[in-house]
Amino acid sequence: MRRWFSMKKTDDTTGEIMIYDEIGRSYWGEDTISAKDFDTELKALGDITQLDLRINSPGGDVFDGVTIHNTIRHHPANVTAYVDGIAASAASYIAMAADKIVMPANSFLLVHGASGFSFGNADDMRAMADDLDRIDQSLTATYANRSGKPVDDVRALMKEDRLMSAEEAKEFGLADEISGEVKMAANYSLRLLPPAAAVKFKATIKTTAEQEPPPAPAVEEPGPKPETAADPAPTNRGGAEVVSLDAARKEGRESTIAYVNEVNTLCALAGLPALARDFIKASETVENVRAKLIDARAAADEKLQTQHHRAMPTQAMRERNTAAWSRVAEQLNARIRK
Repeated sequence: MRRWFSMKKTDDTTGEIMIYDEIGRSYWGEDTISAKDFDTELKALGDITQLDLRINSPGGDVFDGVTIHNTIRHHPANVTAYVDGIAASAASYIAMAADKIVMPANSFLLVHGASGFSFGNADDMRAMADDLDRIDQSLTATYANRSGKPVDDVRALMKEDRLMSAEEAKEFGLADEISGEVKMAANYSLRLLPPAAAVKFKATIKTTAEQEPPPAPAVEEPGPKPETAADPAPTNRGGAEVVSLDAARKEGRESTIAYVNEVNTLCALAGLPALARDFIKASETVENVRAKLIDARAAADEKLQTQHHRAMPTQAMRERNTAAWSRVAEQLNARIRK
């Protein structure tokens, strides 16, 4: 089960929360802990008077984000939020619950409107749009209250979908203090960030890594030198091999995540999300998944028409249905590849 937060007491009266991953429920078929677990663990810290909230997250489920925001805001302790890299989307909303927000000079904040996924008819889509409008009203009001800016200014900022530097966030009223730069890292996927924001954040992480000074050479301790073996051992090339192995493992993990995401999204788009687990377990190729979904969707549509006492579809109808789903799948794949 994926944990996206951790908590601990640093002394008798101080607690620390670290949110270093995608928040809340997963849209990608992953098993995660919930906002209810967050509340349970926070209560388990006991009577604390200071709570340090450390955030480095691309966001996540908006409903879990709102729940956590309210949980922190109503906690009796004084809360200080530290943005250790990025607080985007739902993560930025959680930060707004703190009494004080501290951003290192090289950290980022991103506020934008809620997004969601819906599958169904026009009424389902309109219902989703109405829900998102109501959520955005609540988010906008919170950012406006925190910053002291007019709602229209906040709404305009949210539509920009861009990363704000620490200086910009403080100037807008969404941060209280700027601290020294920190080492940047992201041990999570940036799939939730807008494309331009993800590129900018990746570039910042790379620049920070390049600027980090190399480790000092080891100082040889004085003392007798070990005897040299008669046959010197072969040159140790293990370091290079380990690096290559680690790189391969990382590439494999990223490929697996991308594959799982694509299969889950294709199944959700086809209205058959329950099939994703079996496809992934069988390691079906994306091409096979697409083909099987088209057949399954066509079969489901035929069954539905039969149940409603409609005529069975003709071969031409089947071909049109298959072609339509193929176009949808191709559009989705093109969007994923961007």
